[in-house]
Amino acid sequence: MSKLRFWGRFVWVASLLLFVAPAVRAQQAPLSLDDEYAKMAEKVPGFGGLYVDEKGITHVYLQDLDRAGEMQGLAERVVFHQGDYDFRDLYTWREQVRPELAGTGAVYLDIDERRNRLVFGVERELIDRFTEELQSFLKGTRVPPEAVIVEAVEPIKPLEMLTDKIRPVPAGVQITRQINTTTIGICTLGTNAVRFGVKGFVTASHCTATQGSVEGSVFFQSMPGVGNQIGVETIDPPLFTGGSCPPGRKCRRSDAAFAAYDSTSLSAGPKIANPVFWGLGVGTLAVSPVTPCLTVTGFLFGSVSSGSVVYKVGRTTGGTFGSVTNTCVDTNVSGSTITMLCQDWVGSGSAGGDSGSPVFTLSGAEATLAGILWGGNGGAYIYSPWFSVFLELGAGPIPNAL
Repeated sequence: MSKLRFWGRFVWVASLLLFVAPAVRAQQAPLSLDDEYAKMAEKVPGFGGLYVDEKGITHVYLQDLDRAGEMQGLAERVVFHQGDYDFRDLYTWREQVRPELAGTGAVYLDIDERRNRLVFGVERELIDRFTEELQSFLKGTRVPPEAVIVEAVEPIKPLEMLTDKIRPVPAGVQITRQINTTTIGICTLGTNAVRFGVKGFVTASHCTATQGSVEGSVFFQSMPGVGNQIGVETIDPPLFTGGSCPPGRKCRRSDAAFAAYDSTSLSAGPKIANPVFWGLGVGTLAVSPVTPCLTVTGFLFGSVSSGSVVYKVGRTTGGTFGSVTNTCVDTNVSGSTITMLCQDWVGSGSAGGDSGSPVFTLSGAEATLAGILWGGNGGAYIYSPWFSVFLELGAGPIPNAL
């Protein structure tokens, strides 16, 4: 058995111990990949790291290429390269230079398996100053300067979440209402809008204190607290009876209400927060750092055809997409006498807190607003088409700047 195969079996057995002896392993920190590579270099001296390229080929650095035979069986396709440094040395030197992570503009420190070097990533505008500081620092160590690469990178920032406080406020983010001292109602902002010259936003009517009644519900983004209040409910048309409404039921054509912003500067305008990942059932709550917002370029006054793909962004299940399964469905609201007339159903995921989410079609980073999500049954979500929202809330709202 080759040394490498022995090492591979050792790792395999060790991984089994994580399951058969958790009480023992719980007291020991798991080995990182760098730890494993350092151990591999103990078994094959001169091993300098490895990586797999986009074609699935494994590339291995060795200081002594004559030892390549000791690493046969590592993968189906292996290419060996002349390495300058043993991984154990890189591993040790990393500890010695780690204090420089506190240096000017430092972003990260890595043992780069692709280059058989230590690499400092540094903010572009500060790279000269950092390099000067590093060179001075290395004089007091045994780390060869040639083993350390300094390269310019963008700083790493925490991803913004749909549940975070975001200013100015786009659609698709969490909004809340203080119900009592211990209970908070959580929903999603559906769209920024202007109604008769007043900037505000649309969310689900049932996210207010009383569906179909204006009682001045106060909304926060993202959580109740000082400085987080964003607006107050001003329009929430009453439920009606008779006519097309079934006997004994109360009806509306949209589960939507309008709230006026406390300050016009709070509105992000025709923008919807853009998640990093979209899913059929559940997406991510993390907002894309590259394209944080989609732009609303229009809205649909007609109904989306059955089978059309629509998207939504909600504070609980993030960005999801699915096909419209049913259109203009008269839908009873569970546990109530309310019937929502002519609603559209979508075969996609949603969950509590997603009420109020914008539903839209998408072309690149441009969204066309289709409606406001308000309910679901596990396998589908239901939304009020935008033309119904528009007709019930008045001569507006329309998405800002359209």
